[in-house]
Amino acid sequence: MLRLLLVFSLLLTMFSCSSTSKTSVNAGNIKSDIALYKEGMKYLKAKDFENAVEVFTELEIVHPYSNFSSKSQLMSGFAQYMSNEYEEAILTLTKFIELNPDHESIPYAMYLKAYSYYERKPAVNFDQRTSEKAIEEFKELINKFPKSKYSKKARLHLNNLNNHLAAREIEIAKFYQSQGFYLAGVKRYKKVVLDFKKSTHIPEAIFRLIECYTSLGLSKQAIYLYKILEYNFKKTEWVEEAKRLVLKNANFIKFKKEELDLKKLKAEDFDLM
Repeated sequence: MLRLLLVFSLLLTMFSCSSTSKTSVNAGNIKSDIALYKEGMKYLKAKDFENAVEVFTELEIVHPYSNFSSKSQLMSGFAQYMSNEYEEAILTLTKFIELNPDHESIPYAMYLKAYSYYERKPAVNFDQRTSEKAIEEFKELINKFPKSKYSKKARLHLNNLNNHLAAREIEIAKFYQSQGFYLAGVKRYKKVVLDFKKSTHIPEAIFRLIECYTSLGLSKQAIYLYKILEYNFKKTEWVEEAKRLVLKNANFIKFKKEELDLKKLKAEDFDLM
Protein backbone atom coordinates (compact mmCIF):
# COMPACT_ATOMS: atom_id res chain seq x y z
CA MET A 1 0.00 0.00 0.00
CA LEU A 2 1.26 3.44 -0.84
CA ARG A 3 1.69 5.27 2.45
CA LEU A 4 -0.34 8.33 1.51
CA LEU A 5 2.58 9.62 -0.55
CA LEU A 6 0.38 11.86 -2.65
CA VAL A 7 -1.08 13.40 0.48
CA PHE A 8 2.43 13.76 1.86
CA SER A 9 3.52 15.71 -1.23
CA LEU A 10 0.43 17.86 -0.94
CA LEU A 11 1.20 18.63 2.68
CA LEU A 12 4.75 19.59 1.90
CA THR A 13 3.41 22.16 -0.54
CA MET A 14 0.60 23.29 1.75
CA PHE A 15 2.90 23.91 4.67
CA SER A 16 5.87 25.36 2.85
CA CYS A 17 7.01 28.58 4.48
CA SER A 18 5.50 31.81 3.21
CA SER A 19 7.39 35.07 3.03
CA THR A 20 4.41 36.79 4.64
CA SER A 21 4.39 34.51 7.70
CA LYS A 22 5.18 35.94 11.12
CA THR A 23 8.52 34.79 12.50
CA SER A 24 10.41 35.12 15.72
CA VAL A 25 13.88 36.60 15.91
CA ASN A 26 16.83 34.52 17.05
CA ALA A 27 17.69 35.28 20.66
CA GLY A 28 21.04 33.82 21.59
CA ASN A 29 20.98 30.08 20.86
CA ILE A 30 17.19 29.93 20.50
CA LYS A 31 16.18 29.26 16.93
CA SER A 32 13.28 31.14 15.42
CA ASP A 33 9.99 29.41 14.75
CA ILE A 34 10.48 29.53 10.99
CA ALA A 35 14.02 28.15 11.31
CA LEU A 36 12.79 25.22 13.39
CA TYR A 37 9.91 24.60 11.01
CA LYS A 38 12.21 24.57 8.01
CA GLU A 39 14.54 22.21 9.84
CA GLY A 40 11.68 19.87 10.71
CA MET A 41 10.44 19.87 7.11
CA LYS A 42 13.97 19.13 5.92
CA TYR A 43 14.07 16.04 8.13
CA LEU A 44 10.60 15.08 6.97
CA LYS A 45 11.54 15.28 3.30
CA ALA A 46 14.61 13.16 4.04
CA LYS A 47 12.31 10.62 5.78
CA ASP A 48 14.21 11.11 9.02
CA PHE A 49 10.97 10.99 10.99
CA GLU A 50 12.50 10.67 14.45
CA ASN A 51 14.45 13.93 14.13
CA ALA A 52 11.48 15.59 12.45
CA VAL A 53 9.27 14.84 15.45
CA GLU A 54 11.98 16.08 17.80
CA VAL A 55 12.34 19.42 16.00
CA PHE A 56 8.59 19.97 15.62
CA THR A 57 8.15 19.24 19.32
CA GLU A 58 10.89 21.75 20.16
CA LEU A 59 9.09 24.36 18.06
CA GLU A 60 5.86 23.80 20.03
CA ILE A 61 7.68 24.19 23.35
CA VAL A 62 9.87 27.19 22.46
CA HIS A 63 7.27 29.07 20.38
CA PRO A 64 3.84 27.96 21.69
CA TYR A 65 2.05 31.04 20.29
CA SER A 66 3.61 30.95 16.84
CA ASN A 67 1.51 30.26 13.74
CA PHE A 68 3.96 27.46 13.04
CA SER A 69 3.23 25.74 16.36
CA SER A 70 -0.09 24.28 15.19
CA LYS A 71 1.43 23.33 11.83
CA SER A 72 4.24 21.55 13.62
CA GLN A 73 1.73 19.50 15.62
CA LEU A 74 0.13 18.21 12.46
CA MET A 75 3.44 17.49 10.77
CA SER A 76 4.68 15.75 13.90
CA GLY A 77 1.60 13.51 13.81
CA PHE A 78 2.26 12.77 10.17
CA ALA A 79 5.92 11.90 10.89
CA GLN A 80 4.85 9.54 13.68
CA TYR A 81 2.37 7.86 11.37
CA MET A 82 5.01 7.43 8.68
CA SER A 83 7.36 5.79 11.19
CA ASN A 84 4.56 3.38 12.25
CA GLU A 85 4.22 4.97 15.68
CA TYR A 86 0.46 4.80 15.37
CA GLU A 87 -0.57 5.39 18.98
CA GLU A 88 1.77 8.38 19.25
CA ALA A 89 0.37 9.74 15.98
CA ILE A 90 -3.19 9.36 17.26
CA LEU A 91 -2.36 11.26 20.47
CA THR A 92 -0.59 14.06 18.56
CA LEU A 93 -3.39 14.39 16.00
CA THR A 94 -6.02 14.36 18.75
CA LYS A 95 -4.18 17.24 20.45
CA PHE A 96 -4.04 19.16 17.17
CA ILE A 97 -7.78 18.65 16.56
CA GLU A 98 -8.72 19.72 20.10
CA LEU A 99 -6.46 22.79 20.19
CA ASN A 100 -7.20 23.99 16.66
CA PRO A 101 -10.90 23.30 16.00
CA ASP A 102 -11.14 25.93 13.24
CA HIS A 103 -7.93 25.04 11.43
CA GLU A 104 -8.33 24.43 7.70
CA SER A 105 -6.48 21.10 7.99
CA ILE A 106 -8.81 19.54 10.58
CA PRO A 107 -10.43 17.21 7.97
CA TYR A 108 -7.01 15.90 7.01
CA ALA A 109 -5.99 15.46 10.66
CA MET A 110 -9.19 13.52 11.37
CA TYR A 111 -8.62 11.39 8.28
CA LEU A 112 -5.04 10.57 9.24
CA LYS A 113 -6.11 9.74 12.79
CA ALA A 114 -8.78 7.34 11.49
CA TYR A 115 -6.32 5.89 8.99
CA SER A 116 -3.89 5.18 11.83
CA TYR A 117 -6.51 2.75 13.13
CA TYR A 118 -7.55 1.52 9.69
CA GLU A 119 -4.07 0.51 8.61
CA ARG A 120 -3.84 -1.81 11.62
CA LYS A 121 -7.09 -3.68 11.09
CA PRO A 122 -6.32 -7.28 12.07
CA ALA A 123 -7.16 -10.51 10.28
CA VAL A 124 -10.80 -11.57 10.64
CA ASN A 125 -9.98 -14.19 13.28
CA PHE A 126 -8.63 -11.58 15.73
CA ASP A 127 -10.19 -8.95 17.97
CA GLN A 128 -11.58 -6.10 15.86
CA ARG A 129 -11.37 -3.16 18.26
CA THR A 130 -8.96 -1.33 15.95
CA SER A 131 -11.35 -1.77 13.02
CA GLU A 132 -14.25 -0.52 15.13
CA LYS A 133 -12.28 2.57 16.18
CA ALA A 134 -11.46 3.28 12.54
CA ILE A 135 -15.16 3.10 11.67
CA GLU A 136 -16.00 5.46 14.54
CA GLU A 137 -13.37 8.01 13.46
CA PHE A 138 -14.24 7.87 9.75
CA LYS A 139 -17.93 8.37 10.55
CA GLU A 140 -17.13 11.39 12.70
CA LEU A 141 -15.14 12.90 9.83
CA ILE A 142 -18.00 12.32 7.38
CA ASN A 143 -20.57 13.79 9.78
CA LYS A 144 -18.54 16.94 10.43
CA PHE A 145 -17.15 17.50 6.94
CA PRO A 146 -19.43 15.66 4.48
CA LYS A 147 -18.15 17.59 1.45
CA SER A 148 -14.46 17.20 2.21
CA LYS A 149 -12.33 15.18 -0.21
CA TYR A 150 -11.15 13.23 2.83
CA SER A 151 -14.74 12.24 3.60
CA LYS A 152 -14.96 10.76 0.12
CA LYS A 153 -11.90 8.62 0.88
CA ALA A 154 -13.35 7.77 4.29
CA ARG A 155 -16.51 6.35 2.69
CA LEU A 156 -14.43 3.96 0.59
CA HIS A 157 -12.57 2.82 3.68
CA LEU A 158 -15.86 2.33 5.53
CA ASN A 159 -17.07 -0.02 2.79
CA ASN A 160 -13.88 -2.00 3.15
CA LEU A 161 -14.24 -2.13 6.93
CA ASN A 162 -17.87 -3.24 6.70
CA ASN A 163 -16.84 -6.10 4.43
CA HIS A 164 -14.03 -6.94 6.84
CA LEU A 165 -16.31 -7.10 9.88
CA ALA A 166 -18.95 -9.01 7.93
CA ALA A 167 -16.30 -11.57 6.97
CA ARG A 168 -15.47 -11.99 10.66
CA GLU A 169 -19.13 -12.69 11.50
CA ILE A 170 -19.28 -15.22 8.66
CA GLU A 171 -16.20 -17.05 9.96
CA ILE A 172 -17.58 -17.24 13.51
CA ALA A 173 -20.99 -18.38 12.25
CA LYS A 174 -19.46 -21.09 10.04
CA PHE A 175 -17.56 -22.43 13.03
CA TYR A 176 -20.77 -22.69 15.08
CA GLN A 177 -22.54 -24.29 12.14
CA SER A 178 -19.77 -26.85 11.63
CA GLN A 179 -20.09 -27.86 15.28
CA GLY A 180 -23.85 -28.33 14.98
CA PHE A 181 -24.71 -25.18 16.93
CA TYR A 182 -27.16 -24.00 14.28
CA LEU A 183 -29.02 -21.44 16.37
CA ALA A 184 -25.76 -19.70 17.28
CA GLY A 185 -24.82 -19.74 13.60
CA VAL A 186 -28.21 -18.30 12.63
CA LYS A 187 -27.71 -15.42 15.06
CA ARG A 188 -24.36 -14.48 13.48
CA TYR A 189 -25.56 -14.84 9.87
CA LYS A 190 -28.58 -12.66 10.61
CA LYS A 191 -26.25 -10.03 12.06
CA VAL A 192 -24.44 -9.87 8.70
CA VAL A 193 -27.73 -9.46 6.80
CA LEU A 194 -29.07 -6.79 9.15
CA ASP A 195 -25.96 -4.83 10.16
CA PHE A 196 -23.81 -5.01 7.02
CA LYS A 197 -26.39 -4.54 4.28
CA LYS A 198 -23.92 -3.24 1.71
CA SER A 199 -21.39 -5.99 2.34
CA THR A 200 -20.35 -8.35 -0.44
CA HIS A 201 -20.90 -11.19 2.04
CA ILE A 202 -24.70 -10.84 2.13
CA PRO A 203 -25.39 -13.58 -0.48
CA GLU A 204 -23.26 -16.11 1.40
CA ALA A 205 -24.85 -15.15 4.73
CA ILE A 206 -28.34 -15.82 3.31
CA PHE A 207 -27.18 -19.12 1.81
CA ARG A 208 -25.70 -20.23 5.14
CA LEU A 209 -28.96 -19.31 6.86
CA ILE A 210 -30.76 -21.56 4.39
CA GLU A 211 -28.32 -24.37 5.25
CA CYS A 212 -28.95 -23.89 8.98
CA TYR A 213 -32.73 -23.79 8.63
CA THR A 214 -32.64 -26.88 6.40
CA SER A 215 -30.55 -28.70 9.00
CA LEU A 216 -33.10 -27.72 11.66
CA GLY A 217 -35.99 -28.94 9.51
CA LEU A 218 -37.45 -25.46 9.13
CA SER A 219 -38.37 -25.69 5.46
CA LYS A 220 -40.69 -22.69 5.32
CA GLN A 221 -37.95 -20.38 6.60
CA ALA A 222 -35.42 -21.94 4.22
CA ILE A 223 -37.70 -21.39 1.21
CA TYR A 224 -38.46 -17.82 2.26
CA LEU A 225 -34.74 -17.00 2.41
CA TYR A 226 -34.10 -18.75 -0.89
CA LYS A 227 -36.71 -16.52 -2.55
CA ILE A 228 -34.99 -13.45 -1.06
CA LEU A 229 -31.63 -14.71 -2.30
CA GLU A 230 -32.96 -15.43 -5.78
CA TYR A 231 -34.69 -12.04 -6.05
CA ASN A 232 -31.71 -9.96 -4.94
CA PHE A 233 -28.68 -11.95 -6.10
CA LYS A 234 -29.72 -13.91 -9.19
CA LYS A 235 -26.26 -14.02 -10.74
CA THR A 236 -24.35 -15.29 -7.73
CA GLU A 237 -23.13 -18.85 -7.23
CA TRP A 238 -25.13 -19.10 -4.01
CA VAL A 239 -28.53 -19.18 -5.76
CA GLU A 240 -27.93 -22.53 -7.47
CA GLU A 241 -26.40 -23.98 -4.32
CA ALA A 242 -29.41 -22.90 -2.28
CA LYS A 243 -31.88 -24.18 -4.87
CA ARG A 244 -30.54 -27.71 -4.47
CA LEU A 245 -31.35 -27.54 -0.78
CA VAL A 246 -34.95 -26.31 -1.06
CA LEU A 247 -36.14 -27.71 -4.40
CA LYS A 248 -37.03 -31.07 -2.89
CA ASN A 249 -39.53 -29.49 -0.53
CA ALA A 250 -43.17 -29.94 -1.47
CA ASN A 251 -44.03 -26.40 -0.43
CA PHE A 252 -41.44 -24.81 -2.71
CA ILE A 253 -43.76 -24.12 -5.67
CA LYS A 254 -46.66 -22.96 -3.50
CA PHE A 255 -44.65 -20.46 -1.49
CA LYS A 256 -45.68 -16.85 -2.02
CA LYS A 257 -44.20 -13.71 -0.47
CA GLU A 258 -45.10 -10.18 -1.54
CA GLU A 259 -41.93 -8.36 -0.46
CA LEU A 260 -38.50 -9.79 -1.23
CA ASP A 261 -36.39 -6.67 -1.85
CA LEU A 262 -33.63 -6.50 0.77
CA LYS A 263 -33.68 -2.69 0.67
CA LYS A 264 -37.32 -2.67 1.77
CA LEU A 265 -37.33 -5.56 4.22
CA LYS A 266 -37.39 -4.71 7.92
CA ALA A 267 -35.45 -6.37 10.71
CA GLU A 268 -38.56 -8.19 11.94
CA ASP A 269 -38.91 -9.88 8.54
CA PHE A 270 -35.91 -11.98 9.55
CA ASP A 271 -37.32 -12.95 12.93
CA LEU A 272 -38.27 -16.36 11.61
CA MET A 273 -37.77 -18.30 14.81
